[in-house]
Amino acid sequence: MPLPNPVVIASGFADAVGCCYRQNTDQLLITDSGNGQIVAVKGFAPHTRTVLGTGYHFPSDIELSQDGLHAYVAEKPGSLLRVPLSNLNRAAATVVSSGLNGIDQIALDEAHGFAYVAEFTGSHIQRINLANGAKTIVASVFAPRGVIVTDDGRFLLVSSDSGTITQFDLQTNTNKVLASGLGAPRHLTWSDAGQSLVLFPIRNPSGTVMKLDLTASPPTTAAITGTTQHDPYSVAVLSSNQLLIATAQTVEEVDLTASVFLPGGPILLGIGFVPADSVHLPNGYADTTMDPTYFFQVKDCPFGGTLPLQINWQHADAIGAKYYKVFVNGVLIKQPFSDYKWNTILNEFELVPCGPDSNGFYPLRQAGQIWLNNWLGLLLDSTGQPNGLRTIAVSLFNAAKVEIGNNTDPGRHAAVMIDNTGPIAVLEQILQEPGDVVVDACAIVNSGAPTFNFRVTASHPLSHLRGWELVVYWGDNKSQVISTDDYSNHISATRLWAGITSTVVPPPGPSASPWNASVPGDSTSTRCAHSFFVYAWDRVINGWGYIHGWASYQKSVTLLF
Repeated sequence: MPLPNPVVIASGFADAVGCCYRQNTDQLLITDSGNGQIVAVKGFAPHTRTVLGTGYHFPSDIELSQDGLHAYVAEKPGSLLRVPLSNLNRAAATVVSSGLNGIDQIALDEAHGFAYVAEFTGSHIQRINLANGAKTIVASVFAPRGVIVTDDGRFLLVSSDSGTITQFDLQTNTNKVLASGLGAPRHLTWSDAGQSLVLFPIRNPSGTVMKLDLTASPPTTAAITGTTQHDPYSVAVLSSNQLLIATAQTVEEVDLTASVFLPGGPILLGIGFVPADSVHLPNGYADTTMDPTYFFQVKDCPFGGTLPLQINWQHADAIGAKYYKVFVNGVLIKQPFSDYKWNTILNEFELVPCGPDSNGFYPLRQAGQIWLNNWLGLLLDSTGQPNGLRTIAVSLFNAAKVEIGNNTDPGRHAAVMIDNTGPIAVLEQILQEPGDVVVDACAIVNSGAPTFNFRVTASHPLSHLRGWELVVYWGDNKSQVISTDDYSNHISATRLWAGITSTVVPPPGPSASPWNASVPGDSTSTRCAHSFFVYAWDRVINGWGYIHGWASYQKSVTLLF
């Protein structure tokens, strides 16, 4: 199958070098080194071209800050600048660091307060402290052109005029060549948030865009586009299937798959294994029994403990979200949690903190990242919430932390019945027939009838009992269920069942008879110590399973008939 050919969407550049895509405004920002300008080209048609900034001295790259308000611009002779996106002229820039040697590409690691720059003429990678501009050489490589950093700040990948892409481990101070024999690789770009692929243009023998697949062992390279215009220098990912390519005099677009991916669905997908829709959460109770083949069968269950909220990252990302907040009945939740994320460099899962910041913003998971719990957006500790119906809502925010829509929009909230109480089990009395004579614990019963009733409490404070059972154990692994009941016999529109309180059993059942200790064929049944247990369990789940286990109460007597 032939490779897709790039199509020119803008021209008139003197020497386009670095670029980055600003999703909020649908603009590819390009450093036109020959004209000393920052130029914007609309990513989607019509591809209008606008000069946004002037006065630069051979600008070579531009990268967007996480705050959505600034950009970092490199000038080849040796300065790293911070510029407000509201005014991209050189006159509005702040010099972060100067005295560098032929900067080519910038890699930002704002989470750790650094930028890395490839010094082409200096044959170094310099680390710049973004707070004070201090410079530190962290790697040496011949004529570096491109540099990117992994999101944990540990690894740098560097392209050079020697035709290589080299990985530098800043923790162990080691390096290894990932690819060689390349024809003048230029700026590097992560293809996805999972950092599994690296995209880069090459100039020789003809221009094309290639990928470096870090998931292969060893990593592999392959062309992904047909021939570009001459001197391709940098690549930006427009969407999951479209790239924009800055060449010396043009900007080109290439459709890699000729397909459009339009994620949809609710933002709040579910709580654990329970979908967060009105069908599966009627009145806040979990119910999956209408789907009998579903593996997680629960009926009219409230929630308690730690709730795994499942978030639709794909839909959120598609509408421009970069952050989210979680509210319960309008109160902002700021609970930290962690999850395992696949590290493509180390080929192992790493436990990664998932926020939030001091203002309650959690970072959005992005397409391409590989998480062990893919949709997990928060492990919500519900034990501090009042019992009863509570509304869980998710708010979305763009890179500038401006809210997108409202958490009252459909699919962004769900009413959930919270219950953090537990079941109660008490064996109050053992009663011997005839006359229901009370038998004390540890008593020896050697007269009268071997038939008994039992006064039992098996209940739940909020009427969310799932079942109870009275069982007797004796002898050599012998047991018998004396009486039992469960919620399936008491289902109603209220979804409430309190169980029994200080009730004599057996029954249930109007024709039930007292329990008879005599078991045909078992002489030990009336000549042995007996232990009577009441068990009670409730319907409270955390979305992954029942959380309370059973409550139990035990009395023992010895029967010698």
